[in-house]
Amino acid sequence: MQQPITSIKTHGHRRRRLAGALLARHSVKPCAASPRDPIRVVCVSDTHNKQPVLPPGDILIHAGDLTENGSFDEVQAGLTWLSSQPHRFKILIAGNHDVLLDEAFLRKYPERRYGQSKTKEDLDWGDVIYLEDSCVTLYVPIGRSSRTKGVDVFGSPWTPQYGISAFQYRPDSGLDHWSQRLRDLPMGPDIIVTHGPPKLYLDRQGIHQAGCPYLLAQIARIRPRLHVFGHIHAAYGRENVVLNAIRQAHDDVQIGWGKWDAVARMAVLILWVKVKGMFVRAKERTTTFVNASAVGGRNNELRNEPIVVEI
Repeated sequence: MQQPITSIKTHGHRRRRLAGALLARHSVKPCAASPRDPIRVVCVSDTHNKQPVLPPGDILIHAGDLTENGSFDEVQAGLTWLSSQPHRFKILIAGNHDVLLDEAFLRKYPERRYGQSKTKEDLDWGDVIYLEDSCVTLYVPIGRSSRTKGVDVFGSPWTPQYGISAFQYRPDSGLDHWSQRLRDLPMGPDIIVTHGPPKLYLDRQGIHQAGCPYLLAQIARIRPRLHVFGHIHAAYGRENVVLNAIRQAHDDVQIGWGKWDAVARMAVLILWVKVKGMFVRAKERTTTFVNASAVGGRNNELRNEPIVVEI
């Protein structure tokens, strides 16, 4: 007689299920109100030599994989396209396909220069601002007045190692990797741009969540207004999240770092929020996650529209 099929339950599934149920009952919702004097940020990533039509905005952010093979000609064509856009500020970080921009990688794999002698030093960047583990402050004009609003943007190209590509780190070294790059920033940037996603947020590839948990830990600590990334094409989209202590405990449980004490902490914090809400209406800061991957499918077809966020 055929045995009944039973579902496979992984270690800690009860904790994860309960933490998810508690989070679903949590009443604090991301603030959806439009900001005063909004700045339009146009987000795109993983264009892989494609040149989609980009909507107007104040800041254009490309979160890596501008090219398919990372040759000089491909990178230069991508930079020329970005420079031609009307946005006042254009931010670019590299992705794992943009090998020309990773000199250490090319020294190890010189065949990936494709026989070309030109290096990234020979590129014409136009007015594109390239960030590689670095930060820039943009002073964006507000409306028709002479006032400006400062926006701090941090960019980093790194992703967990998978195959042979540029700007990759061993997954087990992620704690030190992101601590070194994000922990010592003088102040939390408004926008963080990475090529890969954080764990749990717009990182699903099939049944797997391919994001980095150590990147998530730093994002949860900094709580930027906007985190832009790509890399996982199938996870394109946008999500608004309140990265408070309740969410952090939930995420720790989902990742496997938090045990039953984290679930108990969630319950206590949710109860406290409900009690406090009887007297004070709190408005918590929202972080917008954007996976702006433009292409999808096996042939990297142009499928997804750029995502516009107002901050």
